[in-house]
Amino acid sequence: MGLTKRELAVVAETHQYSYIVWIKKAEGGFWRVEIHLGDKDRVYEIDTTRGVPKGWRQLSDAIIFVQENCKHPKDIFVEVGEWVLTKKE
Repeated sequence: MGLTKRELAVVAETHQYSYIVWIKKAEGGFWRVEIHLGDKDRVYEIDTTRGVPKGWRQLSDAIIFVQENCKHPKDIFVEVGEWVLTKKE
């Protein structure tokens, strides 16, 4: 189950400072963005308008997408192998 860019905008607005963003490497060498919501830790990937998970070939492109579309998250993490990097306020 995923979120389109339009649905992500609604989540970003209605859940300010309470959702968590993860950027992770997926199969095939693509980077995926996950949105974690609520106490039950609901996880949503970003989907294309066709309903398939969106992937970015370059990490920098995924980060730019998050910067432009994920306003006011609680936390942002980037998982690179065994490392987990976080955005610092």
